[in-house]
Amino acid sequence: MGSSLRKASILILLIIVLPVLIFSVFEIGNLRQNEKVIQNIYKNQLDAILFSINQYSDDIVSNLASRIENNFNNYKSDSEGLNKIINEFQVNSLIHFNKKLEFISSEPYSGGDSTLASDIKAKIENNFPVIEQLHTYLKGGYRKIISIGNTGKDLQCIVFLTLVKNEEIINVLVIDPVKFISKVLDPRIQEIAKGKFHIAAYHAGDDLPVYTSDKQYNPGNIDDKEPFWLLKNYTMGVELKEATIADLTKDRIRRNLVMIGLVDIILLFGAALIFRNVRKQVELSQLKSDFVSSVSHEIRTPLALITMYIETLEMGRVKNAEKIKEYYGVILNETSRLSGIVNRILSFSQIESNKRKYFLSETNINELVESAVNSFRYSMENKGFTYTFKLEKTLPLVMLDREAITDAFVNLIDNAMKYSTDVKEIVVRTGKYDKYVYVEVKDQGIGISEKNQKFIFDKFFRVTEMNLANSVKGSGLGLAIVKHIMDAHGGKIYVKSNPGSGSLFRLSFPVK
Repeated sequence: MGSSLRKASILILLIIVLPVLIFSVFEIGNLRQNEKVIQNIYKNQLDAILFSINQYSDDIVSNLASRIENNFNNYKSDSEGLNKIINEFQVNSLIHFNKKLEFISSEPYSGGDSTLASDIKAKIENNFPVIEQLHTYLKGGYRKIISIGNTGKDLQCIVFLTLVKNEEIINVLVIDPVKFISKVLDPRIQEIAKGKFHIAAYHAGDDLPVYTSDKQYNPGNIDDKEPFWLLKNYTMGVELKEATIADLTKDRIRRNLVMIGLVDIILLFGAALIFRNVRKQVELSQLKSDFVSSVSHEIRTPLALITMYIETLEMGRVKNAEKIKEYYGVILNETSRLSGIVNRILSFSQIESNKRKYFLSETNINELVESAVNSFRYSMENKGFTYTFKLEKTLPLVMLDREAITDAFVNLIDNAMKYSTDVKEIVVRTGKYDKYVYVEVKDQGIGISEKNQKFIFDKFFRVTEMNLANSVKGSGLGLAIVKHIMDAHGGKIYVKSNPGSGSLFRLSFPVK
């Protein structure tokens, strides 16, 4: 009996306990890896926010430098105009020297023998190799702006060169960093923060910020920081408003570990439960892994484009104003694309937790559709797409949540672009039938087989025919979100598609 009990114990250990332990170790490791990937994605987004602020501050000073140069080269150049410009940009003083470091003038006027001018002259002499670099850049047709350190009561000296009637002038902007950040950069920072992030500026060595985007809240010492390009000894940090990603990650890991522990206990009661739950967890793990991998790829692509275009602009390789405007358009488009990816994930999260709220209002469907397509116009044209509007002008108003329906429509346009190959044509049509107003999107893409059409609105579902899941990146959330939005509006979705013949998606809304 003892031998049988021993064998049964060993058999139970081998069949039940050991597989459970192996599964638990695997799932915990996979969970941590996924959380690490999410943290990296989040950090990249925060770094992109800080980069945007730095780029904006560079653009501001570059614009100021151009206006100063234009003022000097203007036939009616005047000191009053210069004072107006520097006051607009919260500049304490603007001092000019020639190439021999001889004082020329200053705004407001302080005289060539002032202590400030002498102090700045000494700093320029100490940083003369840097000035020579500015000279080299200017000869190449590119104006670079640098900081040469502090003067006075923590005032920053920013140097740039201008050509005034073919003579090279050394210009020094003397600014109060705190005032510059809180007055000049604050509107842009508020626009970026949008109530979701805390953005703060710090002086080197200080734990408390000298500026915060939320005047009612002091975030203390933020971990994720980047230096200001133009302001020496100053850094800026950004974090989520409600909680840090580290806190959210710890809570999520803790919850998942508890869940895995409970699953392990349940699995010990029977082999059938073990195999069923193992299979379920492995499938879920694969879905999560595929989801994170796809989203990582979708985020990396626009980030790479943004970085490439910004570096090209920063190095001054593009001189044509229209080309520069085009580059900024690409950057804006890719930034919007990043925002769309994040919004899609957040929208799905809200749907899953039943927290998605809809606010209906009377809406002109033509106006909404046209606005949404315009946001995709550059992307479509850049990828060689032709698109056609066929809008019925006499449509009645319908009760819609504008933001939600825009999300649904944009998902259809995005899918039409993703799954089009040789024939890149998209037709957008609106119309009315019975008691419904509709909008439909038709493409000439690869199409969807009949057996897959019944699954395309399921979350995480990806069409695997023709190796589409690997060749076309996506999260498998877009059509699931569309379906939820249409159900919430009491609407209908109609799909007509055949492999190789393109697809037609129609969203129908009941008339008020």
